[in-house]
Amino acid sequence: MKFDEFLFSHLGEMGRYQKVQFLLVTIPTMLCALHAFSWTFAAHNTPYRCALPTETDPRTANYWTTSKLIDENLEDCWNTKTKTKVNESDRGQPDVKCNYVMCSIGNDTCTGYVFDHSQMSLTAQEKWDIVCDRHYLKAVVQAGYYAGQMAGSIVFGILGDKIGRKKVFFIAIILQMIAGMMQSIVPVWWMYVIFRAATGFAHPGIFVIAVIIGMELVGPSYRKLAGVISGIFYALGQVILGGAAYYITDFQWLHVVISAPGVIFLTYWWLVPESARWLVSLQRWDEADKVLQKAAKMNGVTLPDKWWEQLDQDQGAKKDGTTKKYSTMDLIATPKMRRRTLAVFFLWPVAIFYVSFIMGALIEMPALVIVYLLIDRIGRRPVLAGGFAIPGIVLLANIFLPELNQWMSIAQLMIVKGSITAVYASIYTFTPEIFPTVVRNTAMGYCSTIARVGAISASFISMWIVEKFGKIAMLIPFSVLALSACLVTWFFLPETMSKHLPETIQEIEGTPVEQEMEPLSEPKNAE
Repeated sequence: MKFDEFLFSHLGEMGRYQKVQFLLVTIPTMLCALHAFSWTFAAHNTPYRCALPTETDPRTANYWTTSKLIDENLEDCWNTKTKTKVNESDRGQPDVKCNYVMCSIGNDTCTGYVFDHSQMSLTAQEKWDIVCDRHYLKAVVQAGYYAGQMAGSIVFGILGDKIGRKKVFFIAIILQMIAGMMQSIVPVWWMYVIFRAATGFAHPGIFVIAVIIGMELVGPSYRKLAGVISGIFYALGQVILGGAAYYITDFQWLHVVISAPGVIFLTYWWLVPESARWLVSLQRWDEADKVLQKAAKMNGVTLPDKWWEQLDQDQGAKKDGTTKKYSTMDLIATPKMRRRTLAVFFLWPVAIFYVSFIMGALIEMPALVIVYLLIDRIGRRPVLAGGFAIPGIVLLANIFLPELNQWMSIAQLMIVKGSITAVYASIYTFTPEIFPTVVRNTAMGYCSTIARVGAISASFISMWIVEKFGKIAMLIPFSVLALSACLVTWFFLPETMSKHLPETIQEIEGTPVEQEMEPLSEPKNAE
């Protein structure tokens, strides 16, 4: 009997226990969104100008001060409501914005900068002068977060299969909380990058593990919920961040507020048990029995004595008790595993590529509902392939279309953002179903690692290269990669709808695979 069959026949696919645990592990994904998008507000593009020689403390100077030197550096002013140019004397009015020659005053380079505090009282841009010839630091800081995610994906991916999902989940929550707090007090920008990278390092240890634990708890027909519910909480985190940033205009205090809730999740050490499926894959029957007996009690059912004897005993172990140790190489050691691994390694960077291109949250909600309704009706492949194809076509069309009006641009934004959300939700459902339990966390970790290539590239393209070469430098690679990902999904990956989660590599390959077994201590059998 497969574990999925056992789960369905004895505990039910989604009983009370699964619902409670599912909710517990997906809620912390909000923290990932809070930290991932916090740089949007910390580095808010605040209007600024050169400080005058008489302004000895630019921090307290009035951005709208009148001066002959400032007037000479004024380029133009316009009314943001009527979209028309106005007189320079109208600057400082609520609906009037002005452009300055921002990096010099007269013939001299600025020695300091005065920022407009009408929206943000203090930003990282102001604190460390991330302007003019230092503007590239904005992309460097965001790339630091993704570099941290890259490293964390490898480390936590491997650790999740070695020491367990629960320990990795808890370590990541603690690390994210501490590193987030440290971002509020560091005195120099490079230290900020280090701690921002540390929060990125923790990101996959929370989000990826939440999806995996959720999927390993439930039966086949409810696995789609892992990616969808995690996505909903992630989107909710973005909404909360936007509301918090509206009221907290000092980026340092904003970091404190979004990091503090991590304390609440320290209680998870006692509330969230280890993944029973992972324990079963290692034949740690005593520990698995404790978890499943608790689940059975909450669900109002009973488990048979020595229930593990009903399970197939081919999960990486021989009859003599020796157990296979799995490693990264097992992802590419056999033909079908190699094909699946290389295909999803291509898909993940393309999915992540859009993170810096379009941000939003509310449009994700209906998109996630659509994924939920379709993914078990038409399958994983059509949803994922369609999610790649739609933004690819829309972005490609932008190359040939004339400048669009505001409403058409918003419509495109909603279509592309909704499609990208569909990609995220379906890829987090699809990928864990492709890989067996013995290397599932390792595979997800490496997928997330490879994805950071797209994220880091997107940071520099959207925050730096586009300013130099225009939107064409973003539209071409984004659209081509998205359409390529659609084809890879359709032709290289299997459909997993309504199929049980694979437990071993042999099961995926369809034939016994001769692999060297490494002796371990005899597995304990519960009495």
